[in-house]
Amino acid sequence: MDPKCACGTNESTRNNLFTKYLLDNVQAENVSIRDLFHQITKDVEKESNNKQRPLVLNGLRGRDEICLNEVERQKWADLDDSEIPALLKKQEEQRDCYDNYPDLDDVINRNASGMRKADELTDSLLNKQPSGNTADKHTLYHALSNLMKSNNQQCVFFDSRDGVKLHDASANLADLGTEDRPLVLKLNSNEQFINYRDSKEEHFDLRVIKTLDQAIEHNDSHPTLDHIVSKLAKAHGIQKKDITLSAVYVGSFNIVYTVKNLAQKAITKLADLSKKLKEQFKDFVAAKIHPLLFRPSFDIAQFDKGGDRAFTKPEKHQVGPIGRTQEYTSPVGYTRYGLKVLGKYANDQWLHPFGIPENWYRAFHGTKRAKPIDGGDPNSAAVDVTSIIHQSGFTEAEIIAYGPGVYCSPIPNFVENGYAGEVKLDTTDGSKKFKMMLQVAVNPDDVKFANDNVWVVKHPENIRAYGILIKEV
Repeated sequence: MDPKCACGTNESTRNNLFTKYLLDNVQAENVSIRDLFHQITKDVEKESNNKQRPLVLNGLRGRDEICLNEVERQKWADLDDSEIPALLKKQEEQRDCYDNYPDLDDVINRNASGMRKADELTDSLLNKQPSGNTADKHTLYHALSNLMKSNNQQCVFFDSRDGVKLHDASANLADLGTEDRPLVLKLNSNEQFINYRDSKEEHFDLRVIKTLDQAIEHNDSHPTLDHIVSKLAKAHGIQKKDITLSAVYVGSFNIVYTVKNLAQKAITKLADLSKKLKEQFKDFVAAKIHPLLFRPSFDIAQFDKGGDRAFTKPEKHQVGPIGRTQEYTSPVGYTRYGLKVLGKYANDQWLHPFGIPENWYRAFHGTKRAKPIDGGDPNSAAVDVTSIIHQSGFTEAEIIAYGPGVYCSPIPNFVENGYAGEVKLDTTDGSKKFKMMLQVAVNPDDVKFANDNVWVVKHPENIRAYGILIKEV
């Protein structure tokens, strides 16, 4: 058959391309016949690289649009002008959080030479016995390594300044205490799920996001969300009940979701996930995956000397918006290693300069039960070890008591006495024990004060770690 004709053969399926996309599009809701065949034409031309160009002749004389699958139109939430700034700010924060996730394909196809360099650097750092002085970074490297050991696997250190391009997940330090590690599906548009004729309405994308976010937050059913979940379940080869949607955000259309027990599966199980997602979602761009799912590694270039500090005496400061400040108590006895977080987000006022009303609250998070999610699978890809630190969080009883979210405390002693990770090192000065925890900033607009000791942050993008604290005990 002539490959230029509309019904040229399609070797990958039993149907020709025209029939394939007719079947894909014919059940679309509230799409006129004109628009239906226009979309089929676009799909055929795209897959055939313009070798096949269907000819569409329209003999309909009526002005009314005819839909083969006409259903009641979806209703989208109203949006007041006063709501737009806050909604846009939330979208920006979600992009800052989730767009930092590594592409799944990049993680699977990691550079072997980069891993060799990382192994060599790790050996050079850990073969040297630590001094035991918390101001010595080698002591921190050994403490991090011991904290992260699981099934005799040692974490990997790398230096991005040497051209090693493993994933730097320092931005994911905010994912404290969460057991579900989300994936992010990035699409070019939402036209597969939503009648794009409505997109001419003002602020249509934001109205869609507001509607879907409200349904997700209240665990309500919504036809668009149900459609998305069905396709995600097919791509993963699991039941719909094992898929949970967490959020949607624009730029262009992004879906954040979790898969039940995904952390227990080897990375090889996800090797062809991008291909399967592309089959289900015509506007597929990429799949991103949470860094905590993989082999722990640490980019030593992410330390920021400007954030280093030894806390030798107690200090108290009022931090946050005018009229809503919260007390910050310094972690006496700890040495802080600053992390390079300035410049990672839309602006730095959440952290710097210290003392302005735009600052986020200061708090602390423990590292008591940190370990690699995959149990030390040597075939797992590498990510930043500091992300794994956030896995531990507070006890299950408190999570049940105060609801879902990211747990932290404004009281350093509270975290130290119950939740700080403890490691033992053989140093040049004998055997020593150290405690470790994280210093974090919390968005004042997304924190619940459960009591004087416990804060709960509802969304992970609203808590950011900016320092690792270590103390000899």
